[in-house]
Amino acid sequence: MPSGFSLPRAQVVDISKLFNPQSYLTAIKQICCQNQGLELDKLQVFTEVTKKEPKQIEGPCKDGAYVSGMFLEGARWDMTSNSLEDSKPKEMFTAMPVITCKAGISRSHLFCASEI
Repeated sequence: MPSGFSLPRAQVVDISKLFNPQSYLTAIKQICCQNQGLELDKLQVFTEVTKKEPKQIEGPCKDGAYVSGMFLEGARWDMTSNSLEDSKPKEMFTAMPVITCKAGISRSHLFCASEI
């Protein structure tokens, strides 16, 4: 592959349709390693729940990935307060909004580096 070549990225990945979703999260960490020159074993995936549905996402995430296809059982996500709430009566499963997944240095490695 030419050095300047890059594959097109999906705007939102439906993680429920992947055979091995953990490998996709590992790929997010690997891309972070390549871009920032970090070690893979010192990274973890951080998540942030957005207030958007997949159709509202206009482009790929700049420093991570947008993920959909996650569901809550016995609870629901309140988009106005951006918090977890009790489920509504007779509503067992509820879909989560789009979640941003980003790789970053794990806190345990951050404390070790500051002590040196």
